[in-house]
Amino acid sequence: MRYSTRMAGISRAAALVLLVLLGNSAPARAQITDPFDHIHLAVPDVERARDWYIQNMGALPGESTNSVAWAPWPGDHPLPIQLIFSIAADPRPSAGSAIDHIGFSFTDLEAKVAGLRLANVKIVTPLADVPGIGKQAIAEDPWGTKLVLVEDPDAPGLHHVGVRVPDPDAALAWFAGSFGGERIKFRGAIDAVRYRDLGLFYLFAVKDPASQPTDGHVIAHLGFGPIDLERTVKALTAAGATFTSNPNPRLNPACRLLIGDNSDTPGVRKLYCAPPAQLAHRTVDLEGPGGIRLELLQHLEAGGH
Repeated sequence: MRYSTRMAGISRAAALVLLVLLGNSAPARAQITDPFDHIHLAVPDVERARDWYIQNMGALPGESTNSVAWAPWPGDHPLPIQLIFSIAADPRPSAGSAIDHIGFSFTDLEAKVAGLRLANVKIVTPLADVPGIGKQAIAEDPWGTKLVLVEDPDAPGLHHVGVRVPDPDAALAWFAGSFGGERIKFRGAIDAVRYRDLGLFYLFAVKDPASQPTDGHVIAHLGFGPIDLERTVKALTAAGATFTSNPNPRLNPACRLLIGDNSDTPGVRKLYCAPPAQLAHRTVDLEGPGGIRLELLQHLEAGGH
């Protein structure tokens, strides 16, 4: 895909419909809000990873046994952002990948870093004042996920995700134009997209022409949760997005077909479906800027959708 950053002269109202980005045009914005939905981690031990984030990063149980969130799971929109875990034998660290790190905010970062040291969490970069960020430290989980720790009282808990791409401005414009969010300067200094669906969450981007695609790394992909999946896919298709899965999926619950074998109902077919472990949903995979793997996930039961 090709990206451009020509945004000047477009009114706020027009920007909800058009964003000049891919080639000479960008996708029509699918709806007012396509909330940021999840960050997917590929780890060798799902249960251990889930427990680690609950114990060390203040997470709560998520939608299913392989996920955590930073707000109670409501079963209705807006849904809290989750970390979702899946099994991978030997994932590569996130450093050097197009999805570089996950950010967490704590009210007393000095005390938090001290507590993490006592818990034998790896501290890669000690606490320091960073221009445009303020207090910051960098840690790493047991599977090589880079964790940037900040002190932002307005957005405690899961705070941001940081990506490394050849053209940060174009990438941020593409994300905001494709899935919603607001282009801002975080603390007046750092380009970001801000999401407000359930608390504050940010997408940061920095320039790195040499970053690697996310496949095979511990941060496997980013997920967005469109309310209207068909509309979002249609807009992205028109803009030339590259899909890596069926762009028009149908829900396939765990069902089995049985054919009646008694004399009362000879040949009658019966469909038995197991209750889902989480909200029924449909997913579509695609490529984002700089080799960032993305997933669109539509929760069909949340909020009546």
